[in-house]
Amino acid sequence: MSNIKSLFSKIYEYIETKKEYFDIFIDLDTRYEGWLEAEILKNISSNLPEFSINSTKKKCEGYGRPDIVLEVQGETWIIELKAFLINRRSLKFYLEKKGGAKKDFKRLEKLNDNFWIIMCLAPYKPSKDGNYVNIIDQVSKKYDIKILKELIFYTPKKRPITLTLWGK
Repeated sequence: MSNIKSLFSKIYEYIETKKEYFDIFIDLDTRYEGWLEAEILKNISSNLPEFSINSTKKKCEGYGRPDIVLEVQGETWIIELKAFLINRRSLKFYLEKKGGAKKDFKRLEKLNDNFWIIMCLAPYKPSKDGNYVNIIDQVSKKYDIKILKELIFYTPKKRPITLTLWGK
């Protein structure tokens, strides 16, 4: 049986094979959310037959215009993607300000259990210091959501890339 954590792990394993691209994105200080979405869609459609891509960026009743809508064993799964270069602004900015993840966190707070956010932070390695933990705690409490899974890999230039799965 498929679940979101297993899909997330498969996405992580695939994206990790593309780690050299992240050094390019970081060096050029460029956006990569469209690239990330394309790679995830390619992986799902080519390697994960149990997941059927229903739509992308199209109006979906009750959900707005989500990045990815999947059909899985008779259920509809909604996935939003967020990809941020942390070298421009703080993590707090990306998670709490307009233009960051705020609007998606607000939607996640209101919607059912089949809505998730996959976030890719580059370069970013969560540390056990209070800053990261406090920011995540604040966001989690504010929107009644949490990080369900967090995975880290390193680029060839040794930059940490963090993928997080957010949900209820």
